[in-house]
Amino acid sequence: MKIAFAGTPKFGALVLGALLGSRHEVALVFTQPDRPAGRGLGLKMSPVKELALKESLRVEQPEKISTPEWVGEMKSLGVKVLTVAAFGQILRAPLLGGIPCINVHASRLPKYRGAAPIERAIMAGERNTGVTIMDITPALDTGPIYLQRVVPITEEDDAGSIYEKLGRTGGEALAEVLDAIEAGGMEPEPQDESAATYIEKITAADMEISFKRPAWKIAAQVRALSPHIGAFIKVGGLRLKVWKVMVAESAPACAATAAPGEFVIEGERLFAVCGTGILELVEVQPQGKRHMSAAEFLRGYRKTIEAA
Repeated sequence: MKIAFAGTPKFGALVLGALLGSRHEVALVFTQPDRPAGRGLGLKMSPVKELALKESLRVEQPEKISTPEWVGEMKSLGVKVLTVAAFGQILRAPLLGGIPCINVHASRLPKYRGAAPIERAIMAGERNTGVTIMDITPALDTGPIYLQRVVPITEEDDAGSIYEKLGRTGGEALAEVLDAIEAGGMEPEPQDESAATYIEKITAADMEISFKRPAWKIAAQVRALSPHIGAFIKVGGLRLKVWKVMVAESAPACAATAAPGEFVIEGERLFAVCGTGILELVEVQPQGKRHMSAAEFLRGYRKTIEAA
């Protein structure tokens, strides 16, 4: 079956990669226009575009895909379905209704409708997440469901590793759905609206760490925002991103009398006292600097921490 694909970040590239290994022909790839990135603000291709060009696929980067012209172009190519994975544009008429549109959503709908489903699931301490293959409808993430797959979240997982797992799983599930549709044997089922939950985009408030919270919740926050956003603390006038932490099973004895928010240094190890429990900071990044271990950080900023 001839299909088109729309996606932008690495998640989309993983899904596209699975489609390229399927029996279906990707006739056209849509991705967001190249955007400025890096210190030099040079234009950067999306991961989907990089993969598509490597595979010699036709790539288009319209600011708006929901137009009669693009519907007509897909139909002229013989495209039967537009598949979507983290594209970055809200699809509207005349695209919706003009050609079947199937989405790979990075949660087990109807839970976690909206933006940042992976980050929100990790923050909430969920043990499982998953992917949903669904029809796209005008209302956000409400379309009927073809197929779902469950993916576990371990204590070692961060958002990056879950994106990888869900991208691969989502691509495989999407190919399975396309196979079944082509064979005429799969119809989507409506979502259970009574179980629907909605989530918001990640905000600055979600990124700032409060050591008044339990250690496990802060650890989940850090994992949810790694390696792409970053949780942070402010200490001694220094803004410090925190990329990796561990809930401490044992800590220096003096930590027992410290208040939440106080730091304890033991050799080259850095601990933070929380509302409940103690965290060890493992990997951090001072503003304007590179990622570094806590030991490296203390060699340059020990006095800042001791004065906090």
